[in-house]
Amino acid sequence: MARLTTTLLLCAFGLWAEELPLVTKVEFQPFAAQVTRLIEATDYLGSPFSAEEKKAIDDAMKDSDTKRAAERLQTILDRHCLFGVTINPEMRVKVAAGPAKPELVEQGWRQFLVKVVNDSGTTAALQAVSPNAISVYSQDGVGPKNNDSDKFYRKKGEALPLTENAQLWLDLQTYDQQPLGKSLSGLPLEYRILQLYSRDAGRREAKFSFNVGQGTQDLGFRNEVDTLFTCLPAHPITFRVRDENNQPTTAAFVIRDAQRRVYPSQAKRLAPDFPFHPQVYRGDGETLKLPEK
Repeated sequence: MARLTTTLLLCAFGLWAEELPLVTKVEFQPFAAQVTRLIEATDYLGSPFSAEEKKAIDDAMKDSDTKRAAERLQTILDRHCLFGVTINPEMRVKVAAGPAKPELVEQGWRQFLVKVVNDSGTTAALQAVSPNAISVYSQDGVGPKNNDSDKFYRKKGEALPLTENAQLWLDLQTYDQQPLGKSLSGLPLEYRILQLYSRDAGRREAKFSFNVGQGTQDLGFRNEVDTLFTCLPAHPITFRVRDENNQPTTAAFVIRDAQRRVYPSQAKRLAPDFPFHPQVYRGDGETLKLPEK
């Protein structure tokens, strides 16, 4: 009986890790081109695929059986998908949880993939929405406009701490810049990047929905999914930087974890850090918050 109970518990906790269905009707050449751009984007954002995954992707690209090649690519990419989105021919959008581990880091950004099955052929922008999200980052100086927070305004590049409201602990944004486009390609299958930020450490739940314009949400709450995250605590690390005369100075640092992710995330850096290279510059006595793993 104990063994049976353990098995049932493992199944219950593993529900979020269901595999996404493979799409079989794929024109391989444009799909492969989109995957190539996706790899370039993840490299640029400092959240690259592993060397083993890149080799497997390259091997799949060379497969003479294009149907099998498309399935091989999906098998690799789907492991990084937090969500799978389906847009039916009537432009109704539904979402399902993907197999990626829902893990974030306190006061830091993580990148996930979203698998988009586009049966409608729409070229509208895919939008991600959460009632638990409020913007903490500004590139243009405009403050957040959602969740009754339009009283906040910031200068360009200035971070705004999340509200103390316990339910508003998240920030999210889809990555819609080069080498990816702002809109969907219209292909029956493509992958997009979702960027998530956690204010807190610990376990936090958020509701997500997706749409491609007003009125495109599917009925029966099928365009919504609740996700329970583990948010890893971050700890302040103090830099001790001295020159040859033992005087305080500044140095460049490239900080990566075991998955080769760059810290702080290149996706959302604020001045004086730059998003176009992995290194950051810190002087003696300055601090940076980093997770344990």
